[in-house]
Amino acid sequence: HGVAHVSRVTFGELFPRPAMGRVVAFDAACGAAALRLRWLPVLFLLLLPGQKGDLSTAVAAQDAFSYQDLCRYTWEAVDPDKVHYKINLCGGAGDCEGSSAICAHDLKQNLSFSVGESSQIRKSDLLLEFSTTQICSKGNHTWQSNINFYCGKTLGSPEFVTSFECVHYFEWRTFHACKKNLFTSAKEVPCYTFDENLKKHDLNPLIKTSGGYLIEDSDDDSQLYINICRNIGRSSGETSSCPEDSAACLVRDGHAFDLGHTKELLKPLDKDRFQLRYSNVKERPDFCGSHDPAVTITFVCPEGRRREDTNPTLTAQSNCRYEIEWVTESACPRDYLESLNCTLSSEQHGIYVDLTPLTQSPGDVSPYLAKDKEYTYYLNVCGKVAGGVCMDKDVSSCQVKSEKSQQKVAGRFTNQTLRYADGDLILTYPGGDSCSSGFQRMTVINFECNQTADNNGKGHPEFNGETDCSYFFTWQTKYACVGEEEGLPCMVSDKKKKYDLTRLIRHSESEENWEAVDINLVEAKK
Repeated sequence: HGVAHVSRVTFGELFPRPAMGRVVAFDAACGAAALRLRWLPVLFLLLLPGQKGDLSTAVAAQDAFSYQDLCRYTWEAVDPDKVHYKINLCGGAGDCEGSSAICAHDLKQNLSFSVGESSQIRKSDLLLEFSTTQICSKGNHTWQSNINFYCGKTLGSPEFVTSFECVHYFEWRTFHACKKNLFTSAKEVPCYTFDENLKKHDLNPLIKTSGGYLIEDSDDDSQLYINICRNIGRSSGETSSCPEDSAACLVRDGHAFDLGHTKELLKPLDKDRFQLRYSNVKERPDFCGSHDPAVTITFVCPEGRRREDTNPTLTAQSNCRYEIEWVTESACPRDYLESLNCTLSSEQHGIYVDLTPLTQSPGDVSPYLAKDKEYTYYLNVCGKVAGGVCMDKDVSSCQVKSEKSQQKVAGRFTNQTLRYADGDLILTYPGGDSCSSGFQRMTVINFECNQTADNNGKGHPEFNGETDCSYFFTWQTKYACVGEEEGLPCMVSDKKKKYDLTRLIRHSESEENWEAVDINLVEAKK
């Protein structure tokens, strides 16, 4: 009585020995110790009687977010003109080596030091917290780093958010953080690079979750399709017959041929040109003869004004080697824009953000608020909170615990920072009351574009999580829709040809509008 029924099963049946190549790959990324530790939660499940559900369900829940999948690469992030970060969640990052998961290189002092150890990691939902044993020079605390993960359609890459006192904050949008495997691909590679000036060039916006781009100037009897940094996958339409793992596919006479797979990473050729190469097909097409097919894509940052992108174009073809050039603004460096108020603008990229319509007056009867299990947070945008009981005049984030009538300042707008980088719009309120750990409270709000948000488009904040007295919120609003998202490409295509009129767009008053000429009057004067 009270004893759970357990079917007899061998260890080998529960945990079949993985292929040797997979073990070696994992050891290289995370070390043998990490491999052993990964099985421990599963073993504990076997020892606990009365568990609901079967073992496979429990294991699936345990591995819902497996950050180890991101350990195949060492990633990079930058705090502009200050710190260059190397990140490997399983250790061995950058010049710090050892168990360092996040290695910071101080650009001014030319000094590298670890701000997060893989051996001192704490995981909760979609948040990873890394600690160190190294005392921070700014106090008695040790260096720490936090990474918030959000669901994205690509592998994505880590983005620096802010650093305050001894803690460095990052966020990462990736399909590994999604609840369902809607966008996951084992064939995708990181799709960004930093140039010699540590400016980021990010091609993630070009990645299709399935399908590909039709290459211009292909032969009339064949169509060449490519995806960027990812396989074409299971798709519909013209690429439906392409091999699933193919990143470059040639369709001819109703048959599809694999021309290359993703393997190599994006590499810079010079400050405005970057290259991606696909090769390593499993089966060589007959028309290639003795030559192995390969596709090379060169991305070029366009000169002059934005939105003058072209379509990917075939520039050379010989011995089953295809050379493609793509002039696109995605190949240009993305500036990290910062402001100390509620507006951001960049003439170069056509970006304009104004959050002042979200600012509430002190007497507003419907203050912005968000709740977690224990606290209510009263927020305002670039101004004093309209609700709560925090009386300081510069409070933009007030944390209230109603049962005990406790209130704490969780952030002030006097030292706020509004930052836009690679599509992320983040408002940071530092300088809150100190908490028991000694850190000052801080509020970080990630604004997301939503033209149909409630509250007449203003939307409302939602609590995301807390770590070391830093509070994270997401806020969907139409006022976060920056200029880049306005306007649609001025092009149309049929099955084989594309017609692009973007080069005819007039961008400013100095260019003047096009004028229509009555050809009948012109001919009459002849």
